[in-house]
This record gives sequence, C-alpha cells and structure tokens, in this order.
Amino acid sequence: MGFSAIALTMTVKFNFSQEKALAALAFIASTEEGLSPLFVAKVLFFAEKSHINAYGRPILGDTFIAMPRGPVPSTIKNYIDERWDWVERPDGFDAVVRIVNRAGLRRLERGTDGGDMTLLSETDKQALRDAITFCNGKSANHLSDLTHFERAWMNAPANRPMDYEDFVDDDNPHRGEIIESLREYAAYGVL
Repeated sequence: MGFSAIALTMTVKFNFSQEKALAALAFIASTEEGLSPLFVAKVLFFAEKSHINAYGRPILGDTFIAMPRGPVPSTIKNYIDERWDWVERPDGFDAVVRIVNRAGLRRLERGTDGGDMTLLSETDKQALRDAITFCNGKSANHLSDLTHFERAWMNAPANRPMDYEDFVDDDNPHRGEIIESLREYAAYGVL
C-alpha cells in the first residue's frame, strides 16, 4: 500500500496582539466612515508588506489567508465578521470600532474611544497611512486584482496561510537580512 508525500513549507508565524490589532483598526476607521472589509484587508496587507520591506518586521503579524479576492488577515476578518465563536472578543472592541450593517453589508466605523495609538510605532502609522492612500479610490475589483500579482498570494495554496517570507520583495537589497529578522521576531514573539 503506497502513499503520496506532500511537501509542506514552513511559514513564519507571529504572536498576534489583540490590542495592537484594535489600534490598527481604529487608525484605519478614523480615516473614513463605512469602510468595507475588503478595503480594510487590502490596507492591512499592503501596510504589512511595506513595513516588512522597510523595517524587517510586520505591524500585526496576523495570519494572512490567500482567499479568492486576495490576502485576508484571518483574525481581523473574524473581528469584522464578529465571529466570537472563532476568536476571543477583545476587551473594549465596541468602544474602539463599530461594525455596522448597511444594506446587508458589513462596514467598519470608528468607535467612541479611538483606540490606544501608543501601541503603534510611528513607522506602523506611516505604513498604514501610505496603504490607505494607495488603496483609496480603487474599486474592490481593482484592489483584488492588484493583490493577485503579489508573490505571497500567488505562492500560497488557495484558502491557506500565506508565507511572510514571500512578502519580502525579490529586489529588496536586504532580502536575506529581512527574512532572518522575520524568523527572529516570530521565534521571540515580539513585534
């Protein structure tokens, strides 16, 4: 009786911080009311990728899944979908951000609290600002299409985790150092 071997790649995995994720969501929600989950997901992907290429560490370290419409930060998606049976509801979630239903569609809006922005470094905030600017004005289809050209999305099996090492651009002169940094951040659990 035979079996087929499946090659598994090891992906870098980070310790996810609920508090920092809420701060990032609050930061994004403060820019505009009624943001779609797809827009939020793409902002977080492009911010994460940019920050990794510039500073050698992610902002959030959420597990990005290669979904049909592009990268999706899995825990953040569960927050926006309010899947509290799948993830723990962060303390103060409703005060920091609100999820509203508009015509059957979920939208992210700012809460009354505004979140703890001290959890985000200045480089985190700048990467988020740059990603918001990049994504702003683009349709959902256009954003989705753009992410389909990203190596991290193309290399991941459908509906499976993306490898953070693939977020590092091939032409980045510090690619090897950044990948080593990512592995260290993941090993020691500090972002």
